[in-house]
Amino acid sequence: MRKLNLISLAVAAALAAPLAHADAGDTTLGGVMFVDFTSVNNQNNGTDVDPNGIGLDVKRAYLIFGHQFDDVWSVNVTTDFNFPKLSVTGTGTDSTGAPVSVSSSGNAPETQVFIKKAYVQGKFSDMTVLRLGASDMPWIPYAEGIYGYRFVENTLIDRSEIGGIGSFGNSSDWGVNLSGGSGVFGYSAALVNGGGYKNPTRSKTMDFEGRVNFMPVDGLNIAVGYYTGELGQDTEANETANAAVSKNTATRTDALIAWKASGLTAGLEYFTADDFGSKLIFTNTEDKADGYSVFASYDFPDTQWGVFGRYDNVKPRKDTNSSLQDKYYNVGVSLKSNKNITWAFAWKNEKLTDDATTDLKFDEFGVWAQIKF
Repeated sequence: MRKLNLISLAVAAALAAPLAHADAGDTTLGGVMFVDFTSVNNQNNGTDVDPNGIGLDVKRAYLIFGHQFDDVWSVNVTTDFNFPKLSVTGTGTDSTGAPVSVSSSGNAPETQVFIKKAYVQGKFSDMTVLRLGASDMPWIPYAEGIYGYRFVENTLIDRSEIGGIGSFGNSSDWGVNLSGGSGVFGYSAALVNGGGYKNPTRSKTMDFEGRVNFMPVDGLNIAVGYYTGELGQDTEANETANAAVSKNTATRTDALIAWKASGLTAGLEYFTADDFGSKLIFTNTEDKADGYSVFASYDFPDTQWGVFGRYDNVKPRKDTNSSLQDKYYNVGVSLKSNKNITWAFAWKNEKLTDDATTDLKFDEFGVWAQIKF
């Protein structure tokens, strides 16, 4: 019923739009790059493992094309490429003692160009913005905007890729999104294919993600979110191949509270998830996860300098490996060369451990940069 209501709202918004006419508007071309030059020390049970050493990464590079057709309609196409993810990897055990692969990231380095966003937008009012195509999901981009240091690290549910099951959310996906905001109140609701922006495959059903956020006083941000669906795995082929296996539905609940004003950001993000991961949809195994992230930053007045820090604690396999725990933190200073370039000098540390054989450690320190043009 929730999914049908969203479709009804989207169609109603389109039909109710005024027949605005304007000359063709601006065409824009821009981009964003996340670059780092760092030293990495990655260990599995005390033994150095790859990736290790000193090197340079371009973890994200977006080219952003936009065109405004008239007062209502516009289009956005954003490409992305080349984002090697440094990770903690190794071998651990599940609840039965059997060996399993564990990691804090499931992606190998990539160099191909792909689409991050491609949507047509109809903005009928500040409270009614309709997008069709691949566009921002309700939760992760919102959390990134509050956190402010995405170029140093992904936010909580995007960073936590543990145990080879994938992350606990996508920042963009293919579908329909309805959003809006008034300053005090905002919302975003999406029906999506569920496989993420790199997998536009159609499945039998669509997933739902929604968010509502409030600012009761200037600077205080409060948000809650919810996700439910089959993560793009509900296909005829999967159902046929797994006819004797029960099908799970992935769900995730999110919450965030943060103060962001006068140069100070301080916040807490929390999530809890059931059966979240493509390998948990068609299986007789169920699993739970939860975690939180505490973050803070401060921009010193009348200078270009700032400081930041963060601590994450995630339990990624509460049912199948209850002792498995991921602890992550970073700390650093930032420098804004100008409005387009921000530098961060930081240290990251991550430990993934359990009561059996998992003992993975990851250290990284160096320089990160965000370049906008």
